[in-house]
Amino acid sequence: MELREKQGLVGVLTIELLDTRGALMERRHVPNLITTAGKQLLARLLMGKADALPTRWAIAVGTGTAQPQILDTALGTQVDEAIDTTPKVEVVSRGDGTSMVRATVTAILPALTQPGVQPLTEAGIQITLGGSPPVLFNRVRFEEVNRGPNMVMKMTWEISF
Repeated sequence: MELREKQGLVGVLTIELLDTRGALMERRHVPNLITTAGKQLLARLLMGKADALPTRWAIAVGTGTAQPQILDTALGTQVDEAIDTTPKVEVVSRGDGTSMVRATVTAILPALTQPGVQPLTEAGIQITLGGSPPVLFNRVRFEEVNRGPNMVMKMTWEISF
């Protein structure tokens, strides 16, 4: 039996567009890029080098069109965010006797209150430690989603270790 891990750090964003009654209109799965700042945050937390524990998890969305880069520290053009007050961590068993750990951040952007649409094209998890500025843990660019007054946007980000 080989005793070497093969699983890396992988993130996938699921976007669900719901009408105001909660009916699913569209679902997308988009792999993302874990930023260097996100990897550094994990390493600092693991080694006890962080000044504080995470106190806030949010999914930020924006209208930027540039492709994600490993050194990104912010979205191209952030326009909104939704907070997850209860992020989850679970162990998932695989059929081959191994397992992985999955962290899940879920946030809901409500329908717009004014008429018109907001074309969203990017997202990222922002993690805040104590009173420090948020860290952009990961970033993704996706095909345009037109958020409007008749649509709720549910975002679920799964990060697997």
